[in-house]
Amino acid sequence: MGSILSTFGSLAIGGIVASATIVGVVSSQTSPSGESPANVNQPVIQYGSEG
Repeated sequence: MGSILSTFGSLAIGGIVASATIVGVVSSQTSPSGESPANVNQPVIQYGSEG
């Protein structure tokens, strides 16, 4: 009986850790445009240095 409970407990903890990891990855990949390195509306094209 104890092994069944420990199995379900470890599955629950593993599911929580996996879902938190997935939420973190998705939220970091879909962050607001202020943190994004590129802006689609105003692209910056640098052809050479100014110095």
